[in-house]
Amino acid sequence: MTNVLKPEFLDIINYAVCETVNEYVDGRAIEFFRRVGEHHLDEALRRGLVKLEPNDKPLDALIKIAKYLETYGYMQEIRINRIDEKEATVEMLGVSVTDSSAKLLGEKKQPSHYMTNIMFAALKRLGVQAELRDMEFNRDEKHFKEYWKILEK
Repeated sequence: MTNVLKPEFLDIINYAVCETVNEYVDGRAIEFFRRVGEHHLDEALRRGLVKLEPNDKPLDALIKIAKYLETYGYMQEIRINRIDEKEATVEMLGVSVTDSSAKLLGEKKQPSHYMTNIMFAALKRLGVQAELRDMEFNRDEKHFKEYWKILEK
């Protein structure tokens, strides 16, 4: 028998952690989860699981983070479609934490936005900020689509 972490288990962990954060941080959940993204990125870099270079273009850094999360099973597939060097759409398919995130949003609570916060951390490392807009969400298909715009340094 192989030990494989099933997406449903990760989804339950995500819900439990997010629910607890929402109970204890009193309005600072977004800030909390941003820091989680920064710590995750630091550890992934330290372990050599992802590599960022100081001269990476912002969208290239987002692609590296996306592929890392896809490789490690956070989602089944990710598609980044460049509009130009500063804009892209990001489509995530088979996201492991879809049900927990949808439930939290339905309860007017803050989900982890795990991938998003690691991506924000990567851009912060490059001295760049981004604007993000949710475009589409299909809970049954576990499909998300976001619009990212890189802001000037």
